[in-house]
Amino acid sequence: MADAFLQLLLDNLTSFIHGKLVLFFGFEKEFEKLSSMFSTIQAVLEDAQEKQLKDKTIENWLQKLNGAAYEVDDILDECKSEATRFEQSRLGFYHPGIITFRHKIGKRMKEIMEKVDAIAEERRKFHFLEKITERQASTRETGFVLTEPEVYGRDKEQDEIVKILINNVNVAKELPVFPIIGMGGLGKTTLAQMIFNDERVTEHFNPKIWVCVSDDFDEKRLIKTIVGNIERRSLDVEDLASFQKKLQELLTGKRYLLVLDDVWNDDQEKWAKLRAVLKVGARGASVLATTRLEKVGSIMGTLEPYRLSSLSQHDGLLLFMQRAFGQQREINSNLVAVGKEIVKKCGGVPLAAKTLGGILRFKREESEWEHVRDNEIWNLPQDESSILPALRLSYHHLPLNLRQCFAYCAVFPKDTKMEKDNLITLWMAHGFLSSKGNMELEDVGNEVWKELYMRSFFQEVVVDEFGKTYFKMHDLIHDLATSLISANTSSSNIRQVRVGEENNILSIGFSKTVPSYSPSLLKMFVSLRVLDMSYSRVYQLSSSIGNLIHLRLLNLSSTRIRSLPKRLCKLQNLQTLNLKSCRSLSCLPKQTSKLSSLRNLLLDYCPLTSMSPRIGSLTCLKTLDCFVIGKRKGYRLGELRNLNLGGSLSITHLERVKKDIAAKEANLSAKANLYSLCMSWDRSDRYESENDLDEKVLKSLKPHPNLKSLKVTGFRGLRLPDWMNGSVLKNVVSIDIDSCKNCLCLPPFGELPCLESLCLFGGSVDYIEDNVHGCGRFPSLRRLVIKGFPNLKGLLQKEGKDQFPILEEMEIHDCPMLVFPTLACVKKLEVWGNTDATSLSSISDLSILTSLCISHNIEQTSLPEEMFKRLAYLESMSISSFKKLKELPTSLASLTALKRLDIRSCHSLESLPEQVLEGLTSLTELFIQDCEMLKTLSEGLQHLTTLTRLVVALCPEMVTLPFGIQNLHSLQSLVIWSCPRLQSLPAGIMETKNLQALRIVYCPELAKRCEKEIGEDWNKIAHIPNVYIS
Repeated sequence: MADAFLQLLLDNLTSFIHGKLVLFFGFEKEFEKLSSMFSTIQAVLEDAQEKQLKDKTIENWLQKLNGAAYEVDDILDECKSEATRFEQSRLGFYHPGIITFRHKIGKRMKEIMEKVDAIAEERRKFHFLEKITERQASTRETGFVLTEPEVYGRDKEQDEIVKILINNVNVAKELPVFPIIGMGGLGKTTLAQMIFNDERVTEHFNPKIWVCVSDDFDEKRLIKTIVGNIERRSLDVEDLASFQKKLQELLTGKRYLLVLDDVWNDDQEKWAKLRAVLKVGARGASVLATTRLEKVGSIMGTLEPYRLSSLSQHDGLLLFMQRAFGQQREINSNLVAVGKEIVKKCGGVPLAAKTLGGILRFKREESEWEHVRDNEIWNLPQDESSILPALRLSYHHLPLNLRQCFAYCAVFPKDTKMEKDNLITLWMAHGFLSSKGNMELEDVGNEVWKELYMRSFFQEVVVDEFGKTYFKMHDLIHDLATSLISANTSSSNIRQVRVGEENNILSIGFSKTVPSYSPSLLKMFVSLRVLDMSYSRVYQLSSSIGNLIHLRLLNLSSTRIRSLPKRLCKLQNLQTLNLKSCRSLSCLPKQTSKLSSLRNLLLDYCPLTSMSPRIGSLTCLKTLDCFVIGKRKGYRLGELRNLNLGGSLSITHLERVKKDIAAKEANLSAKANLYSLCMSWDRSDRYESENDLDEKVLKSLKPHPNLKSLKVTGFRGLRLPDWMNGSVLKNVVSIDIDSCKNCLCLPPFGELPCLESLCLFGGSVDYIEDNVHGCGRFPSLRRLVIKGFPNLKGLLQKEGKDQFPILEEMEIHDCPMLVFPTLACVKKLEVWGNTDATSLSSISDLSILTSLCISHNIEQTSLPEEMFKRLAYLESMSISSFKKLKELPTSLASLTALKRLDIRSCHSLESLPEQVLEGLTSLTELFIQDCEMLKTLSEGLQHLTTLTRLVVALCPEMVTLPFGIQNLHSLQSLVIWSCPRLQSLPAGIMETKNLQALRIVYCPELAKRCEKEIGEDWNKIAHIPNVYIS
């Protein structure tokens, strides 16, 4: 990683030398000399980093170089910080402290010059070769001959791709290009060779051409190679036009297959030129390309890229064993056991399995195998065909500005689920990102992340419901990143410290983990850029935090910190202050507004009574997730006016706003980067206000149309604002309105084109939409939650076509009058609270329902027969807290698809009718819990032949289990819990041959009879493998 950091340092030195600060502080010649020496060293860094794997002295030399580079970077950073401090002081650059500072820097410059001189001199003895740092050309050559003795686990992929090439591409009007994408070592070339040599491909395509492209995507070279492969001879001509003409003569009207292996070119123009020459083939002519880069696949591909997956553990083991043992037949079983553990290190990458198997080819001692198992891959012997050099090729193809960002990811343990925005914030804190024109650093970081993803360094990308992006690194890619970071660094060069027992950050290179916080910690690591104390046991922060002048990120989230020291506000470089879930923190330092570089102030779930004054002066602020409105000037909504905020924002205590003009000053409609907005009134504060003030305030808080999520809480107006329409909220995905009981009607939410989730709490309307034509309403809604609407009669007053066309999930709480309309797509329904028979019967109109939960109804003594008659797809049902329910309807027997039935807290239920159980032919799980009046399960239980799990709990009147339990041949688990009157098990339980587990808890009489070896019923259950009795 030294190459990338050195380039960053050189950029900073150049900027400093050509800026005004060098004239102010002096030392221009010294900085220029440092820049010159580092530039000379940079030229040999590629060679040094390759050789360090085999030479400890070179590794030590690189560590010294890293240390010196860090020190120079600290000096530059300190000069910039002090210049800002002097400039902001009353005396400006006439401040007397400048002389003292110059003297201190002069002494440090002398020391560092001597250190870098020595490092530069030591370099000479290693005789490093100068290489172009930006990008090294690959010397890798591949051919179409399959050299592997046997290929494991790729038959399915081979067959799929061959069928696509032969069958699907014949209909393509343009030249089909099919990219195979995957990280280095995954077997893309091997798979391409298998396809190239497949008999079906040979019969279908003529000619077949194989070209190893690698780095050099030169049109003339590639065309010359293709022509040579077809004609088996070289041409006398040398100009490009002649080559193009000859190639077109050879390919015109031919159904050819061209394999372009190992493509790195991401220049769209270069590919377009070559494709123009290749387009003369017959329909069905195809190009198959292999690449590590998603970007290359998107540029070249006309067909959906084939993303090659990892090998299974089984296939990886077969490959490893073939390399380790060859044709040897007698294999030591102990070595096989160790081998299985070694294969786990390979992460499904064939080249890794081959490499490690090859290392152990002639080794038969267990200790030798254990050495490979217990050591990191980069500490094992390497040659040019090994996995680490193959992966380093991907690293060397990275632009310099991406290398540092990639290598940094080694600080996270393997298999960590990383969050993209958090990683970008950390990159910024370490200074890895450089500004580009008018782009914000966060946007630059997003581009870097995308580029690394497109180059297969990141995988398993998932975007959650809040828009957060999570991802992982393959273990071998993590090994590559780790191999780039120096193992040892002095405390003066530690840039990141994680405090706490959680091992979510590793002690590696510039990063260190310490178990607990102490004030001395802040004096030990003076060069910190990142201090993460989240979830640690810290109650108070030492005032010496103000001495960490380089600190960019301070994370105190989920700690018990009660207050922040005033000197925290001296951190002029601080970019991120994370105070999320600091439940004991009630206020911020009054001078927080002096944190002039602050970009992220995270305050979610902090019980703040008010903000610090003049937050609006933090003009760099990009994220402020909570703003607590105050009563006095400097604490009001106007502080948000000029802040270009993004992400999420929660505005609380809107009851403190006395005039709607004050709300307008927040200027929310100009905040195009906000994706989530929450606005709330706290009614525990008894503020007297005019009746329509809530309406006026909310009307003035109109957001930008880019908003994705909206929540309003505690609103007491009669009408929600007109901006809640399809024009302003055209991109909104989620809406949550909590407490709108005074509203006479709701906005036209049905016209919002992107709305997927709608949650409404505490209202008094009759319909979600009144007097609106029902056609085409809620086109994107998938989830609907309605709670506390006692007058709600229906969803839409006027029903029509295409209403709720993709609604899948509904939660209805305390809406006793709601009648469900016919909805074609609802699969999951929860109904809580008292609901009359008409409402319950209408559930049958949800004909494709698969999951139903009805609960907390204290009035119904029975369920209507009509309720279940049309629920042919219902698979899971829960009936709970029906206090007066005495019986179940016989129509339950029509639920032939039901797999799970849970009946609990039905205190008046006396029996389970045999007719009902007889019809549940697909039931696999039955739970009967907290049914006080239930004395027995009916003999209908014997019809549940598919049942695998039965739980009977908290049934104090239960006295027997039916003998028909013997027919439950699929039963695997039986739990009997807290049934004190149950005295014995039926003899039929001896016939349940598949029963694997029996648990009897808090059933004293039954437990006594089932006591091992001596209980009267022990012989009935002795055949069950796992018996637990308490």
